[in-house]
Amino acid sequence: MNEHEVFDLGDVVLRMGATLRDAKLAYKTYGTLNESKTNAVVYPTWYSGRHWGNEWFIVEGMALDPNEYFIIVPNMLGNGLSSSPSNTPPPYERPGSSRA
Repeated sequence: MNEHEVFDLGDVVLRMGATLRDAKLAYKTYGTLNESKTNAVVYPTWYSGRHWGNEWFIVEGMALDPNEYFIIVPNMLGNGLSSSPSNTPPPYERPGSSRA
């Protein structure tokens, strides 16, 4: 249930000008992407939520049916799976740390 993939975002320049170095986005997918790539649904987590908290909505025969859709659940930045103060290497590992 808790297994996930990680997408390397590289350095991400934030709106206020700070850079999130070597950012990572954790995600999990459910179902299969069809040949025409028209069945993808992005279902993001809520603040501090993680992908497994969304799984109870992903059910056969319901609105988010993994037999019909390719469902992508990205874990938001800062939730502990994607880049977060708890898993980012120095010197960017905590709030208010050095920025470039």
